[in-house]
Amino acid sequence: MATIEVFRPDDLGPALREARIAEDITQQALASLADVGRQWLNAFEAGQKSSAPLDMVMRVISELGVSVTLSQRAPTPAPGIDHEPIDLDALLDGRQQ
Repeated sequence: MATIEVFRPDDLGPALREARIAEDITQQALASLADVGRQWLNAFEAGQKSSAPLDMVMRVISELGVSVTLSQRAPTPAPGIDHEPIDLDALLDGRQQ
């Protein structure tokens, strides 16, 4: 079972859309299986239903066979750490001279 991690309500629909596409399920087929309208599912997957009814969202999740982890906010980088890529070859060449 795949696990989807989301940090904002607007991220859940698009994440489930990716899972649906990965499973090669059409939007119409998933809507039918989850007993939701295709137009509702389309708006939900587009991130336009951040206050969607939980029962509808749970049916979509269940039909996709995924697990969802909700987190309060995205992880933040530790302070003082530079997250730019480092060219290790250039760094080592500079030390050898």
